[in-house]
Amino acid sequence: MKTYKMIINGEKYDARIKKYKSDQVIVEVNGIDYEIELERTNRRKTEIIRSPKMQPTINVTKTSSKPIITSVGSVLAPIPGLVLRLLVKEGDKVNVGDTLLILEAMKMESEIASTATGTINKINVKEGVSVQEGEVLIEVGAEG
Repeated sequence: MKTYKMIINGEKYDARIKKYKSDQVIVEVNGIDYEIELERTNRRKTEIIRSPKMQPTINVTKTSSKPIITSVGSVLAPIPGLVLRLLVKEGDKVNVGDTLLILEAMKMESEIASTATGTINKINVKEGVSVQEGEVLIEVGAEG
């Protein structure tokens, strides 16, 4: 049976319940067995009140995995994450929808695509760097 720490008349004791049957309990306190009779009191019966089960409501809105455009050709991080791989370098020509880099977020890899057709003017991140949502990753300039 289970051992309890008890304070009896201000003194600390280790007590172990050896037998529990109806109103009789045998408790061992510091190696000595005591037979104890439990006094029953009239307790109010606790009632469990349950309300009808409620179905959770979830509003799901589909979001695009496409990058956000703040100005012509600025590719932003759609979510916070880690830049796994850069697939382009400055000076490369790209088309709208071409994959520019791979971003890892919540153990998932996302392809980040170009928002414009043109030339990669500036890459603001490096592989292995963490980025925040809305951070400008790559700037694509007009073809020229």
